[in-house]
Amino acid sequence: MIGAIILAAGESTRMGTLKQILPWDDKTVIEASVDAACDSPGVDQVVAVLGHEADRIRAVLDKKARPKLHLTLNPDYKSGMFSSVKAGISALDPRIEAFFIAPADQPEIEPDVYEKIIRIFRDPGQSADIVIPQYQGRGGHPTLFPASLCSEIMSMPYYGNGLRDVIRKYKDRVIRVNIEHSGIIYDLDTQEDYSRAMHRRGKT
Repeated sequence: MIGAIILAAGESTRMGTLKQILPWDDKTVIEASVDAACDSPGVDQVVAVLGHEADRIRAVLDKKARPKLHLTLNPDYKSGMFSSVKAGISALDPRIEAFFIAPADQPEIEPDVYEKIIRIFRDPGQSADIVIPQYQGRGGHPTLFPASLCSEIMSMPYYGNGLRDVIRKYKDRVIRVNIEHSGIIYDLDTQEDYSRAMHRRGKT
């Protein structure tokens, strides 16, 4: 089994409004991010971690049935993104062999990105088990981690660099995969980011 954790607990401070529910084509940002994982045949479980304005985001996601999706609440979301990573791991099915981490504010990620990363992970010709997508040399999301690291991640403190520390520690187990899709590097932190994303999609 492969899981995917979508981090959607943040306060959208720099955006100035709840970015998870901003319009994105005929959906919202959170729906596009969640559906990219749900629509990937190789992903078996999707966990969306909610925190700030959880009820509003849940109401949006509850409008459509998504059998793979499980919503979990991070009461510690003010402690930072790593607390949401831990909340997501806690909600994963114990049978998973690996899990993706993706922010909820990267709605340009597409299902085939998940599929390509899974193929690399399962390729018997390579021994790496942390898979990081990159576009023109710049790292992006979603990143795949083996389930064997769950216990170690759960025992890490909130201070520090979180998953960056894990990647640095196990750099010999990392493979970086070129993805010909720029959406893996764009997140929506500010109104300007959102406007540029709309422009890329021909919406302005």
